[in-house]
Amino acid sequence: MKSNSVLRVVVSGLLAIGFLITSQPVHAQTGREIMQKALHKTSWQTMQGDVTLILTNARGEQRIRKIKMFSRKRTEDENDMLMRFVAPPDVRGTAFLIIEHAKGEDERYLYLPALRRVKRIASSGKGGNFMSSDFTYYDIGRPKLDDWTYKRLADTTIAGHLCYQLECLPATPQIARDTGYNKIIRWIRQDILVTIQSHYFDRGNRLWKVLTVPGVQKINDVWFQTDMIMKDIQINHQSEMKFENIQVNVKLPPQFFSVRYLQRMR
Repeated sequence: MKSNSVLRVVVSGLLAIGFLITSQPVHAQTGREIMQKALHKTSWQTMQGDVTLILTNARGEQRIRKIKMFSRKRTEDENDMLMRFVAPPDVRGTAFLIIEHAKGEDERYLYLPALRRVKRIASSGKGGNFMSSDFTYYDIGRPKLDDWTYKRLADTTIAGHLCYQLECLPATPQIARDTGYNKIIRWIRQDILVTIQSHYFDRGNRLWKVLTVPGVQKINDVWFQTDMIMKDIQINHQSEMKFENIQVNVKLPPQFFSVRYLQRMR
């Protein structure tokens, strides 16, 4: 009897230990792991579409610009993107090219037809306004993972969607100077790993800009942000990018993504 009692105690102890082990939470993803998955989730190789850029000032006056956009994935960590303005006439022919590099600085070039020359955007100019919009040159394209450190905050719900909430801080003082951002808070949908809201803070750590994403669409099994609104709350100005006619895995000539091609009119 005594041995049976001892056995029952041992078995009970093992069951209790097993319960404690199995009841422990699975590995909680870090902020960096979440951001890395969000950046690398896409399965497309090439993409093209039409973009309408709507600039609205504090008086409600609008300027509308039309853009053709082309992008390709060279490697998992390297994308190229070309944006060519087609209207109105005062910006027609202007083109912007990003060539990403897994190691080292990405290349950003702007072609201004009035000057007939290509200008390389220096690192110190990444925080400049892209074509008078509230998006900066750094905001166009993907953020570089190693430019920021990531802290996972409490999960929250945005527009009915459960989201990861990440606090992103510049990895170096130079990144803060180049981008103009002291901090970014991102809300990433947990189901599709798409950012649907971001708050950007200036060098004085004051809320500067708010990005909302009212449009998300699944195209050929790929989720795209199809409507993005960046509002500068300090000057009450906003810029909206609407994406239409998106096509994925289309044939795009490699020369599209070259500095020489920037000067061609289409």
